[in-house]
Amino acid sequence: MDKNQILKRKIIEAWERYVNQTYTCNDLALILDSIMTDDHIEEFNDVFNRVVWNNAENDVQPTPEEKEIFRKEFAQLFAEYESKKAKLTIQPPAQKKTVRFLKTWYAAAAAVLLLCFSIPAAYLYLNPKSEQISVQYVEEITERGEIKTLLLPDRTEVTLNAGSRLKYPANFSNGERSVELYGEALFDVISDPARPFTVKTENMNIKVVGTVFGVKEYADDLSALVSVASGKVEVETWRAASVLLEKNQQLKIDRTTGFFEKNTCDADNYLSWKDGALYFHRTPISEVLNILNRHYPKVDIDLAEIEYNSLMFTGKFYKENNPDNIIKGIAYTLGLKYKKTGNKYVLYNEE
Repeated sequence: MDKNQILKRKIIEAWERYVNQTYTCNDLALILDSIMTDDHIEEFNDVFNRVVWNNAENDVQPTPEEKEIFRKEFAQLFAEYESKKAKLTIQPPAQKKTVRFLKTWYAAAAAVLLLCFSIPAAYLYLNPKSEQISVQYVEEITERGEIKTLLLPDRTEVTLNAGSRLKYPANFSNGERSVELYGEALFDVISDPARPFTVKTENMNIKVVGTVFGVKEYADDLSALVSVASGKVEVETWRAASVLLEKNQQLKIDRTTGFFEKNTCDADNYLSWKDGALYFHRTPISEVLNILNRHYPKVDIDLAEIEYNSLMFTGKFYKENNPDNIIKGIAYTLGLKYKKTGNKYVLYNEE
């Protein structure tokens, strides 16, 4: 995924969080920057049009002329902001204080401007009798070596793997069941055709009705995986059209390039971490070590050279095994050596 795609995604997500009233100051700042020029106006229009679409049943969609007036008012506000910002940047060289002041003013200006004219204003225009609903979110986090099972408001069961985070509403409302995942989890989704279940990660939107599937996308891994144990799953990536997965099918996405491949697999093996197993199939050695580090919090395992990333490992271990034995087995299989200093292991090649 290139930088422009990543930026586009972040802008859209910032707008969506603002619509849902879950935004941060960083989101406001990103929105301001994106609206300065027309370079990213399509992201604004994308979210705005979805707000309109979601309220189409009210039959009060604004005309194209009204939408253009709205956009011009928006542009005027940000032009005024740009002018103020330019004046503020001409300051004496007390750099640290100036930067801190600008950041504070930047967040304040963003809050004032966006609270006056923004997509939520359009939403209220489309729903004049509706009341704003404050959504309460729950965050569940697992530390290294920890696996946690959760029951969501709709009775969907989620098993959260080590070093992961799940964010979800305290109550599913408005016909939506949507969660955000950072890391890895196994979902056993309660079937409800009227309310599809959505899992959002950095590079994927996964939509289901009722199924059992696993999602794995850690920030420090090279690839992301969706593995289906039962039912059907629709995966949308930022690079390609939707991909439909059925039982014992898997989608693997390269997190650097965005390219993906769909394969058959034994899903039970890929989801066996829930029962304490560590399964690898042609897994890059760096990713193998990431997994071991997440599951064994008292050790630190590393590679002596980055070039070893091209090595692929296949095998299966159980968490109750001594990590020393696991590392010894991996090193032997790949023709590597390792040295141990305290709780730190380093894999290397003697050649």
